[in-house]
Amino acid sequence: MTSSLPRPSSACAPLALSARVAGALALGLCLVGALGVTTPASAKPKPKTHQGQYDLGILGFNDGDPFRLKGAEAEAVLLDPDAQVYLFQTNDWMAKVQRGAWVKVSDVLGRFPERAPNELLKVYKLDLSSDRAPEVVIVPTAILGEQQIRCAPSILRVGSDKMTPLWAATTLPGDRYRVVDIRDLDNDLDPEVLLGGEGGQAGYYQFMELIALGKDGWVALDVPHVESLHFVDLDRDDKIEVVVRERFGRKGPAYQWTYIDHLYRWTGQKFEPADAAFPRYHDEQTLPTLIGDLIDNHDARLPILEEKLVAMQKVRDITAQWTTAPRGFHQKKVQALGLVQKRQMKGAKAKLEALDKAFPYDAQVLLGLAQAREVLGESEGVLDAALRAVAVEPKNREAWWWTGVGFAAVQERSSAVASLHLIVRLTGSRDEGTAFLKARRTMPGMDSELQSIIDQALSLAAKDD
Repeated sequence: MTSSLPRPSSACAPLALSARVAGALALGLCLVGALGVTTPASAKPKPKTHQGQYDLGILGFNDGDPFRLKGAEAEAVLLDPDAQVYLFQTNDWMAKVQRGAWVKVSDVLGRFPERAPNELLKVYKLDLSSDRAPEVVIVPTAILGEQQIRCAPSILRVGSDKMTPLWAATTLPGDRYRVVDIRDLDNDLDPEVLLGGEGGQAGYYQFMELIALGKDGWVALDVPHVESLHFVDLDRDDKIEVVVRERFGRKGPAYQWTYIDHLYRWTGQKFEPADAAFPRYHDEQTLPTLIGDLIDNHDARLPILEEKLVAMQKVRDITAQWTTAPRGFHQKKVQALGLVQKRQMKGAKAKLEALDKAFPYDAQVLLGLAQAREVLGESEGVLDAALRAVAVEPKNREAWWWTGVGFAAVQERSSAVASLHLIVRLTGSRDEGTAFLKARRTMPGMDSELQSIIDQALSLAAKDD
């Protein structure tokens, strides 16, 4: 079986998942959209959800280039006597209260007579409200920040006789700003603007603010200390979903911090959460990323790993509110697992796959499926089922065992060792995990390569704090 789900390219690095983990987990979960899983009678009305294949390709930012004025056009705006920009009173971009006032652009430009106006301020012209009265977005360049002059990105309306200040990014942190993207997110012909701010040396602190004009005024989606924000069109309806990778925790060094994806979309009035409209997104993207983090950081301090487990449970809680097993599922599961015990693997596999299609969130079904596929020589299928069992129950010892077996079968030794090491670290007491691996190592007919992998995992466990 192959997945028709498009894989992220190298240009989509912020959404790229961890090596083999992403491919294997997405391989099984890409089918969930056609499942028709049911919701409890007591639940809230089920949101309208997309049931086909998701398009995970990231739409590249345009830096506002289609809307930027240059040369004489930009100078005509900046030299207009009514042009204004919002000037902060302090250079401390980390201060909680950022006071300031609108000042004439000429007052700012007058401090640098040797500079051309468009070296200090960039100008973008667009129609934010489809009223044929253009607006301009004025964004300070890094030169002003270097000179300790903090101006906020500002929006002015260009009237027939004067320019009028409309809005300024007074809550966007930083002392250096840029336009990241300008596009129409909801296909209503009114563009939305994504601004970026940065502070600290070499731009260590990054922030974003997505702004739109609604019926009741300006609305902003703030992304503090952003790890990533991307545009995608998951359901190919020409309306853009916004993926914000939000920091869940920051135990350990920055490269080991924990993040969770959240989806938003602009309704024309507000930025609303869109997770409910795309319930499979977390199965195909967020959870595989967290599992990859656990495998990649298997030898990290335990609090770092536990933080990722908490994040996985939080994501699972989000998806659990939309699905429940259909009637009669338990009885059919008992029958199918009975066939596994009897080693009737072909029949067991068929029944377990049918159960998995009806409800893809049962760890026992997935582990039974991993066993059946292993006996039938379906290595990729073993890894798929095992990783999805981990996504459902990340502290399940058997799930991590079969994940290690699956990685070993596809010759991903380092991931196999990491998975077995996590048995000792995550699935109960250390002694119990160690005893589990030692017992598996001495099972009759155990493959010599898998024995070697177990030995390496036990050696790592012996060095743990």
